[in-house]
Amino acid sequence: MKVESIVVYQEASVPCFCMRKDQIARLRQAFPAARVTWCRSERACLRALPQAQVAVTWAFRQAWFARAPRLRAVLSSAAGRDLSPLDPPPGVTVRYGTFHGPLMAETVLGMMLAFERGIFTAYARQLQGDLWPRSALYGTVRLLRGSHAVIVGFGHIGKAIGSLLKPFGVRVTGLRRTPPARRPPWFCRGDRQLAADQLDAVLPEADHLILVLPSDTGTDRLIDAARLARLPRHAVLYNVGRGNCIDEAALARALQTGTLRGACLDVFAREPLAPDSPLAADLPGLVRMPHASAFADAYMDRFMDEVITWLSK
Repeated sequence: MKVESIVVYQEASVPCFCMRKDQIARLRQAFPAARVTWCRSERACLRALPQAQVAVTWAFRQAWFARAPRLRAVLSSAAGRDLSPLDPPPGVTVRYGTFHGPLMAETVLGMMLAFERGIFTAYARQLQGDLWPRSALYGTVRLLRGSHAVIVGFGHIGKAIGSLLKPFGVRVTGLRRTPPARRPPWFCRGDRQLAADQLDAVLPEADHLILVLPSDTGTDRLIDAARLARLPRHAVLYNVGRGNCIDEAALARALQTGTLRGACLDVFAREPLAPDSPLAADLPGLVRMPHASAFADAYMDRFMDEVITWLSK
């Protein structure tokens, strides 16, 4: 596609999601013949859209298509289509970001190491006034090497997580609705790709259950009380996908009763996390993050890499 006009509008309150001058300069350098309009407000974006051939944005609105008769592509930095669900008119391509995997994989690895090596436990005890919680770690610290991670949602993000775990000696089982015939090149003996309907069979084998699922009716409360009960007591649950896939009341009960060792959650059914959520309570083994697993100072640099690659084809 010959690129003639690009409108950039990143509506975001989080600094790492905001476009910088140097990133706009990269775009202009990559496409010197194109008119690049950097909009700092929705009003400015709407004024520029009638001439736009490409819109680079966080969340394009469905109503905006009517204002953009020349539009041929919408490039969004969002990973989840639920954040910006679009039904584009004929001739318009919508592309969502695929760069989040390595960023989120580092977050999940950090969570896993912090649980297994007792870092979360030691920090929690110190907050309670125990400045030397050595005895609290006896019998609770485990090796990550040799453990088994079950990753539910084995797309590009799930595979990035699995790939980063391999140097730490973690056995990986990836589940997705339709597993591809080809094994990832980093798979070792014992690693598997399975269909999603095998979830119940693999849960008793999981030391780590990692959820990287989209938000749709097929994933609502997928991890319910019955499935939580199938996990070993020493297992830890991690969720960096969408919060709808967990029965939050059932998870709170499992943590409170000790039938599940821990949970590290980046996403919740309602966000921001509501005070009346069962997961807002002070529960043993629960670590909460504010939907930040992809945060990084290089976030928009990675997105700009993809934008330039897409538009150069």
